[in-house]
This record gives sequence, structure tokens and C-alpha cells, in this order.
Amino acid sequence: MPGGRPRSIDLTEAMPIILRLFWHDGYGASTLEQVASELGVTKPTLCRTLGEKEAIFSAALEEYHRVYIAPAEAHLEQAPSLRLALEGVFDVFVERILDDDVPAGCFIGDSGMSGDFGSGLIADTIGRLQGGLAARVQQRVIASIAEGELLSDSSPSAVVPFILGQFSALSAISRVRPDKTQLKSVVSYMIAGLPWAVMQE
Repeated sequence: MPGGRPRSIDLTEAMPIILRLFWHDGYGASTLEQVASELGVTKPTLCRTLGEKEAIFSAALEEYHRVYIAPAEAHLEQAPSLRLALEGVFDVFVERILDDDVPAGCFIGDSGMSGDFGSGLIADTIGRLQGGLAARVQQRVIASIAEGELLSDSSPSAVVPFILGQFSALSAISRVRPDKTQLKSVVSYMIAGLPWAVMQE
């Protein structure tokens, strides 16, 4: 009996599954056979569509950025003030943390800190995605100093790492599965720690 035509991969349906698998198990503990099985396709079909493991993991990083980071970056670009921008960013992150259907932590950040990717496609992808977020934060901080929202003697070289550090801290806090009230309190302290030039309502 002739074999049927190999099942194709619908990337819209497949990428959330691939992301969840790599996010939960990590790069080293995940195999292409496992990924293919989760998608209900053969390994050759998987590789023909998305490439080898490194390329598939990089695609998962891109999917994470699209779903969980790009909406936060939009607040940094579009909000009328740094405070409102950060409130929007933290709202996006809090929503992710409160979603019990996804693993704790930040997939991109945790992958970058794993030490598994010193160079190559994955390292380049992590660096580009993290660098894009950092650049948007820096642009917003510099603008807020020029506009008088932050103290005029504030140093972007200190403020930007402080903000990025709060993002990382919130990711770490997510591992204890805090509730919404706890998270909102933490976020309030994080935002209050910036050198605001005037009292905000």
C-alpha cells in the first residue's frame, strides 16, 4: 500500500507548541524526535520545514519575543511618558507570570544565562532580542531625562541597567508563583525606585 503524503506543518499552530516544549525542558533535554512527536509529524518533515535543532530553538526564541516581549516594547515606543511606558511593560510581564499554562521565568533570559550558547545562531538571536529591548529602554530613558520626567542629573548608564534588572528580578520572582496583589506591590516599588523629577499622581 503506497504511503500517504507527509503531513505538513502549520507554523501558526506549531510554534506555540515548540516554544512551550523548549521553554519547559530547555535546549539540552529536548530532542528533535520529541518535537516532531509533539507536532504529530516526522523528524524529516520537521527539519525540512524549520531546519536543524539550533534553527528550531532560535525560532522558538523569536516566537517568545513576538508573544511576550514585543507587546512590552510597544509600550516603550508608544506611551506618552516613561512611567506609563513602564506600567504597560510590567502589566505585560505580570500577565505572563499569572498565566499558569506557561512555565515560570523568561525563556530568552534564562536561555542566555544557561551558558550553553557562547556563539552561533542561538547566541546571536538571544543577543539581538535582548539588545533590542535594552535599546528601547535606553531611548526612552534618555528622552525622559531631556523632557524633565527624570532628574536632569540622572545617568542613563545607571538607570537603564536598573530598569533591565527589575525585568530580570520580576522573572525570578515568577518562580514562586506570586499572586496578582503581590506582583502589583513589587512593581510599584520597582517604579518608585527611579529618580523621578516630580511627584507623580
